[in-house]
Parts: sequence; structure tokens; C-alpha cells
Amino acid sequence: MVKRNEELAYEKVKRAIMLKRLNPGQRVTEEWISKELNMSRTPIRAAFKRLENEGFLISKPHRGAFVYDPTDKEIEDVFKLRVVIEKYAATEALELVTDEDIQYMEELLQKERTAYEEKNYEDFLEINRQFHTYPAEMTSNVFLLKDVERLHQWSDCYLILKDEFYTTPLEEVKSLPEHREIVDAFIARDSTRLENAIQAHLMSTLHDLANRTSIFN
Repeated sequence: MVKRNEELAYEKVKRAIMLKRLNPGQRVTEEWISKELNMSRTPIRAAFKRLENEGFLISKPHRGAFVYDPTDKEIEDVFKLRVVIEKYAATEALELVTDEDIQYMEELLQKERTAYEEKNYEDFLEINRQFHTYPAEMTSNVFLLKDVERLHQWSDCYLILKDEFYTTPLEEVKSLPEHREIVDAFIARDSTRLENAIQAHLMSTLHDLANRTSIFN
């Protein structure tokens, strides 16, 4: 029961952040969750700790938990490191990629478009994660995969806090054609094109996020 309540509290807060009902820098209290879900504070504290570990909350001594509000430098540091690591993963994967791998990436592109059309942010984030971690998976390098996943976890946090997913029309979405170019580079087995596509995509995302100090401003 405690574990189930922890999951309920975790999902309650995370979903509130994803739906922009909680703002970056806003305080999140155990009392609020306790009243909303009619549960004790023990599982709520565990849920807060999990959200803190994932980068969604930050704990301030004697003040409580707050929705994380990342600086531009933090976001830039993560995305620049992603460029280096994901370019390496992709070029390593390029030597191993099969027609089945290409088909899988094509399916992810279609699912991603559907998620945008349906404005399903949770599905989009999961599909986006699968797309960006797949090259590292292809290499079977568990250390590389862990690094890619960890950086992508931070990126997800930044997207949830700053991205304008719900208000951006489908025709203005940049990631769809940018992901298309990455897959086309895999199809062409062109390493230079692949590296350029990954760098252009990640730097484009960084530029968009850096120009939004907060979606609430």
C-alpha cells in the first residue's frame, strides 16, 4: 500500500508539472498532496525524493520542496554534452545498423507524429527518449547507453518545464523534420550527414529552450 501511494503521489506531482499546473520555482507542499490524495506523508516524502532525483523538484533546507527552475547554463551544458555523446553513439551504430533498425526508427517517427497530433505529451516524451537512446542501444555499450539515458533524463526535465508542446501547431514543430533527417542519414549510411543532423537538431532545441526563460513569463 505504501509503495502504491508513493506512485500515486509521484504521478500527481509530475503530471501537474507536465500540464503546467505547477510553475518552475513554485513550492510544492506535502500538505497539499496529503489532502488531495487522502494519504499519510510517508509515501509523499518518498515520492518527493524520487522527483528530486529525476530533476523535477529541488529541496531547500527549512523551506521545503520547489519545482526545479534550471538556469540557461545548466541547459546549455547538458545539450552540448549530448551533442558529443549522441554523435559518437550514432557513428558507432552506423556500422551496425540493419534494415530492421531502420524500420524501427521509421515506426518511432510515425508514433511521434501521432503523439503531436493528439497532443499526448507523455507519449511524445517516451517516444523521443526511445529515438535518442536507440543508437546507443544498437552499440550494446551499456556504459554509453547509461550516459545517454542520464543526459536525456535531464533534457526531459527541461522540456517539461520550458517546452511549448501544447501551443505549438504541428506544422511549426521542428523535431519531426529534424528526426526525419537523422533517420535519412542512417539510411544513406552517411556518417558526416548523420553527425551534422544530430548536432543541428540538438542545437536547435537548445536555442529554442534558451529563448524561453520560462513558459510562464
